[in-house]
Order: sequence, then C-alpha cells, then structure tokens
Amino acid sequence: MIILLNAFGWQWGVSQNITLRDCYRLAESNTAISQNPQLLENLTNLRLENIDASRLPSVQWNARATMQNEIFGLPFDFPGVDVSIPLYSITTNLEANYLIYDGGLAEARKVVEKAKLATDRQSVAVELNKLREQVDKFYFGALLLQEQSRLLEVTRSDLAAKAEQLVAAVRHGVALESDLKKVQVEQLRIRSKIEEVRSDRRAMLAVLGSLTNQNFDENIQLELPPQQSNNSTIQQSNRPELALFDLQKQQILATEGLINAANKPKVGAFVTAGVGYPDPLNFFDEKVSPYVVGGVQFTWKFWDWKQSDRERQQLAVQSQLIDNQKKSFEQTIENLDGKFQEEISKIKNQIAADEEIAKLQAEILTQLSSQLEHGVITTTDYLLQSNAELQARLTTETHRVQLAQVEAAWRTWRGGE
Repeated sequence: MIILLNAFGWQWGVSQNITLRDCYRLAESNTAISQNPQLLENLTNLRLENIDASRLPSVQWNARATMQNEIFGLPFDFPGVDVSIPLYSITTNLEANYLIYDGGLAEARKVVEKAKLATDRQSVAVELNKLREQVDKFYFGALLLQEQSRLLEVTRSDLAAKAEQLVAAVRHGVALESDLKKVQVEQLRIRSKIEEVRSDRRAMLAVLGSLTNQNFDENIQLELPPQQSNNSTIQQSNRPELALFDLQKQQILATEGLINAANKPKVGAFVTAGVGYPDPLNFFDEKVSPYVVGGVQFTWKFWDWKQSDRERQQLAVQSQLIDNQKKSFEQTIENLDGKFQEEISKIKNQIAADEEIAKLQAEILTQLSSQLEHGVITTTDYLLQSNAELQARLTTETHRVQLAQVEAAWRTWRGGE
C-alpha cells in the first residue's frame, strides 16, 4: 500500500502518522538500485538465451581468394596429359556446424549464470540494508525534536495559564507587575525555543523526505517504535551479508561443473558446400566446380597435465576464504551484541530514574504554583522550578527516543525487521 501511494506521488498530510518501517520501505523503493534486481534478471535471461542459441546449428558464409608465385610440379610427365594448375584460386562456401554432444557444457554454464544472478540479487539486498542507517539518523532526529516541541507546548500552555492568573492578581493589587513580566519573558523564551525546534525538525523531515521521495508536512506525526519486550526476539542473526556469503560459495561450487564438462568428449557434425576455382577437391580440374564436404568430428581432452585438479583446488581455497569471511562477520556481530545489550540496559535504567525525577519535579511545581498564588514564593522561584520540571520531562523523552533508536540499530545490525 505504501509503495502504491508513493507511485502516485502521495504527500503525507496533517492527520497522518508514519512509522519507521514505512520509511524503510519507502527509502528502499526510492533508491535507484531498487531497480537492479529486475535489470539483473533481464540480463541473465539474455545470457541464458545465448547459451541455448549456442546449441543450435551455426551457418556461416566464407570466401577466399589466393595468388602464389609458383605451384608444385611433378618430377615426371604423363604421356598425353597436360597438367596445368593455375597460380590463383577462388572459393566461396557455406559452412554448417552442429554440436551433437557438448559434454554438458551448456547446462553447466546455465547453472553458473543462475548462481551469479542469485548472488547479484543478494548484493543488492545488502546495499539496500545500508539505507536503514541513514533513515534511522533522520527519523529519530525528527522524532526527538517532535517530542521536545510537544513538551515545550505543554510548558507554554502552563505559563499562559499562570500569566492569566497574574494579570488578575496585578489588577487586584495582589501581585507585582514585575512578576507578570517575568512570566511573559519566560513565555517569549519558550516560544522562541519552540520555533527553533520546529525549524530543526523541518530540516530533518526534508532530508527524510528526500530519502523516501515524500513531501512530509511539518504536522506529520512520527511514531515511536514499540519497545522490545524481550530482546531474544532479535537474537537470531539474519543479516543479508550472511546469505550473500552462502550464495557466493554456491556460485564457486557451480563453477566446478564447467571444469567437468570441459574435459568430457565432444561430438559434432559439419557440412561445407560451395564453389571453387580450381576445384578444391580435385586440383587437376581447372573449371569452376561445386563441391560438398560433410562429416562428424570427435574431440576429447583426456589429459591436461592435472590442470583440472589444480582448478578444483583453487575453487576449494576460494570456498574456504568465503567460509572464513562469514565466520569473521558472524563473530563481529556477536561481539557487538554485548555492547547493544549493555547500552539498552543502561538507557532503561536512566528512563526509570528519569520518570521518578519528572514525577517529583511535577509534584514540586504543583506545590509552588499554589504557593505563588498565595504569595509565599516569588515568581522567580516558580520559574526556576518550571524549568527544572521541563528539563526532567525533556530528559525522559530524550532517553525514550534514544532507547528506540538503539533497539532499531540493533535490529538492523542483526538483520531483523
């Protein structure tokens, strides 16, 4: 559905939300290399058709003209026979060849081409997976700014309500006008901060929109990915590189079929029909003469000085190199698992502490708000606590977004969805 909307130039409007997975799919469909699998398949089909065509009879037209300064002669004369061979010759013919049995070479070539197609397609999947890091960067950047803007709006609303109370208090002589101005100054500061955050978010959305080929309105709501309830759900590594290693190995092993086929007997038939002067089959005939030659040919390379054995050994070494690369890659994944798990655990602990701090700061702010109304504290005391409460909420939301970003990075690293 997302891809369909993208194809018709859909623009995300005011009332819509978008998820991280939506952005992944849109970014993958937007990049030019997303068209490569179809192009690679077309290319392979053309190669397979050529392999099939190579088994069909071939016909070619040949023509040749020669001139020489002398010809061979007989050391004796035949009585009554004048042997005269011209110093030049001209021949033209059609030559047809048909390979009756190729030792399985064509089928082996097809197997190699199909293995190469699978490898190339998986290489595209590896490149597409790298896009996720770019999407993560700008998606979570815009998401964090979105949450900051939301919390700043809450604080601005609270200050607006407090300013209304102070306006009434000043009018009745209960509060000083300077107290009202302090709140108004803080309102202006928060308003300026909101505009700054919104501007930064629009910049982030612009880059995200470029990656996904979408025009994201600034009112678009980015959804916070759900927290992983159990980290074991992303324990199984499914990186596309791992499948690529396996396919590369299969491609190498498929090449062994070419080695086997090359050393098998080959049987073919041929026919050559043409016209020559003098007669190519009877040089005593000095007339323009047609001729036909046909037959069967057999070839068998039964001894190659162990070249095939060494080629198989090369394939075995290449296969072992790929196995080592795969093991090294898997080890790197496992080594970084501990880092991700520790980072996630640390952020979760921070969030737990943040929520408790934010709760206490909110309770303190509620108490100070009541005290300000009764003139027990100054406006400055209230504004200081308001900023402390805002900072506590901002810190909590920042860590929540960071947690989602680290989990998303871990899923990408492990090859999960």
